[in-house]
This record gives sequence, structure tokens and C-alpha cells, in this order.
Amino acid sequence: MILWIVPQKIARIRAIGAAGAHMKPIPLTERYAILTENEGWFGRAAPEFQQAVLSRCGWREVRAGQPIYSASDVQTDPCGIVDGSVEIYSRYGAGDNPMLHLSHEGSWIGYGAAVRGQPLRVTTVARTNVLLACVPWHAMQELLRERPEWWQLIARACLEYGDIAITGYADSLIPDSDRRFACTLLRISGQQFPRRSRPERQSVPITQDELATLVNVSRTTLLQILRRFEDRGLVAQAYRALSVVDAAGLADIAAGRDSQLLG
Repeated sequence: MILWIVPQKIARIRAIGAAGAHMKPIPLTERYAILTENEGWFGRAAPEFQQAVLSRCGWREVRAGQPIYSASDVQTDPCGIVDGSVEIYSRYGAGDNPMLHLSHEGSWIGYGAAVRGQPLRVTTVARTNVLLACVPWHAMQELLRERPEWWQLIARACLEYGDIAITGYADSLIPDSDRRFACTLLRISGQQFPRRSRPERQSVPITQDELATLVNVSRTTLLQILRRFEDRGLVAQAYRALSVVDAAGLADIAAGRDSQLLG
């Protein structure tokens, strides 16, 4: 285990939004573990880089429904999600521009801002109350100037973002609606690489209309899919949420390994 030494002033929580989100306190060691033990780019980075970044972080709470940053912002700070779920919207979306993805604890957002002069690619909104570890943009720039070899880690982060985006696009092209649903649910629930740091959190805060849009089916068809998956013990429905009960079973359907496709 790495011993993280963080100045007291850095460890204070800064809240935004009306009266802040007031989330349940999480010990500092647990916050760091959520980020450093994730299987994504930051969790696989050298401990020296992890400590250099986290020692420069401030803590930010964002209430559900509040924006974290917008694609129209000039600049933003790279942020690691310590707790909660975040909605992702593309700056290139047209029309209604629906939500494209949900990111959960252990993921990072805003790291593309480290590339100076590049416009932000996405808008992010807190889907639930969210706790973020935020690195001031100027501090990240100074760190990368001091250690230019660490730019390769930012490049890995950007590649990971691209992998998630292309996976979503590939899922949308699957002709079978049951397989398409299984792939989409695994991705937005954080059960696919890079998986959320707390995989036991299997509930996805999403409405049926949003899920139907992501899977590209009518709401009537979605309800039929949900009924079939629930009957087989794969998912459990709740108000404005859906729980993954059997991730392995969903993965079999997503990969076409299930011998009795549901549709």
C-alpha cells in the first residue's frame, strides 16, 4: 500500500452548488484507493505520477443535476470521479444531443484539457451527487513541464476515451436488439473495461426513455427486452434505475455466446 502524504489545506473539501452536495464522508485513503486501484489509465500509471497528481488535488462536491463543465467552456480542470455517476454528452451531437455514456467512480474527466489550446470535447453533468478529485489546470501543466515523459500517460487517457467512444459506436451497429441492449448496459453500468472501482454497485441511474435512446429501440421494444432479461434473472428494474444482477450472463449475450438468445 502506498502512503499518501497530502497537505491539510489540499485535503479540504470544496463544495459547489446550492449549499453543496453534503455527501457521506469518505476517508482520504479510501478516496486515493478508488482512483489508484482502478483498472483504467490512472490506476495503471506509475505510483510517482499518481502521487504527484493527487497531492495537487482539491476536493469538489457536485449536486445531482448540476453541470461539472460544458463543452463551451474555455478550459477546465482534470477530475477523477471518487464517488457517484456522471453523464457524458458530446459537443458534436446534433438535435436533441442525448446522453452518450455514464462514467462512475475511478474514471477521469477533463483530462483532454491538459492539451493546451484544444476545445473541450464533452459536456459533463452530475447524474448523482458526485465527489471529484480536481487537479488545477495550471498545476497539471507545471507537472507536465517538469516531467515531459508523463505526457505519454495523458496520451493513454485520450486513447482510453477513444476506446470507450468507439465501443459505444460499435455497440450501436449490432443488429440484434438483445445483444445491443446487453452491450450498452454493461458499458454504462461500468461493468466493461475500464470497470468502475466499486463493481458491487450494480444499479444504473437511468430512465427507460434514456435507455431506449441509447439502445436505439422504441420504448415498447425496450419494455419487452427488460421483461425477458428480468425473467432470466439478468437485471432488476427500479424507479428511474436498472440493476445488473448477472453481469456474466449479460456478457455471454453481448458476445453472442448465449445458446438461447432472448429475442
